[in-house]
Amino acid sequence: MRTSMENNREIKQQRIAIMPLSDQIFHEEGPRRKRICCGGGSNLTPIKNSFNVTSFDKLNDDVLISVLSKVSASASGPSDLINILLINKKFSMLGMDRLVLANASRKAMCVRAKKWCESSDKFLSRCADAGNLEACYFLGMINFHCFGNYSKGITLLERAAMGSHAEALYSLAIIHFNGCNGGEDGFSYQTNPNIAATLCIKSAKLGNVNALRELGYCFQSGFGLPPSPAAAYRLLEKANTLDLTASTSSTNLHSSHRRRRSRDFSLLTNYGYLGRTVHPANAFMVEWWWLGDKGEDGLHMCSNVLCGRRETRKNGFRRCSRCGITVYCSHACQEVHWNMEHGITCIQVENA
Repeated sequence: MRTSMENNREIKQQRIAIMPLSDQIFHEEGPRRKRICCGGGSNLTPIKNSFNVTSFDKLNDDVLISVLSKVSASASGPSDLINILLINKKFSMLGMDRLVLANASRKAMCVRAKKWCESSDKFLSRCADAGNLEACYFLGMINFHCFGNYSKGITLLERAAMGSHAEALYSLAIIHFNGCNGGEDGFSYQTNPNIAATLCIKSAKLGNVNALRELGYCFQSGFGLPPSPAAAYRLLEKANTLDLTASTSSTNLHSSHRRRRSRDFSLLTNYGYLGRTVHPANAFMVEWWWLGDKGEDGLHMCSNVLCGRRETRKNGFRRCSRCGITVYCSHACQEVHWNMEHGITCIQVENA
């Protein structure tokens, strides 16, 4: 006859067999422990938490790097990645691996201007050196537009553009449209509409709506491209269709979106999309200039409050042809600001 101990052992083995695979891996056959008597006379056996941080130490480094890469790619903010690095020394070391940094998400780059410090610069620089295109774009934008380090900013933007980063291609196009000179390093860029239009074409092919709209105005005015009303109409229609599609899904619709305007392509440009997500680089630039100098040197900010770009030389941006007060880095920003508020305020200034 089988003893009760043998029956208990067989039941235990059956329970382990039907466990999930993850529980079987971390199941430990430890030594038998004495039962501890708790209040009320009940005997409870303490349960050991076998799945903890030390369990990861047993895994291969390549496996951990792969896991951390997926975590960094899905990070919803810088704190998500930082919290992982603070778990233990091994996580801190492997979390700075090039593969982990190269896969860090755009949201992991959402550094606030008021919290910018040397550690932030080092972290983003390491991400950029690892080949992270978002880090290259973010650092390039703030170095060029905030810190006045034009050569470093251009280098980082070009690195991101070579990796087919749509926003970087469009930003380089805006720089070529407006030109720049001065800065801390004395770097200068002459206005070159042809190169700017080529960059806009590449960005538009990657789905950048601002680049599509800018190309439409280039074909309309013949600036950098041969005049083509048909091509302008087609591009503006596509850009505004994308904006309108996104606007209908947003709860923040401005009443002026539906206003008719007596200008070319009025049927196509009545819909400025305010619900579009602002890139972390643009949010940083807007906050940076609001916290610091806002133009005592005679340089103006782009009147589109979602942009954050600033003139690199006096009269570097175009002015509104009707009121002559607002300034814009691009036609796309002028269109957005017109639909946000300037379509009303410009008329009031003109009639004053």
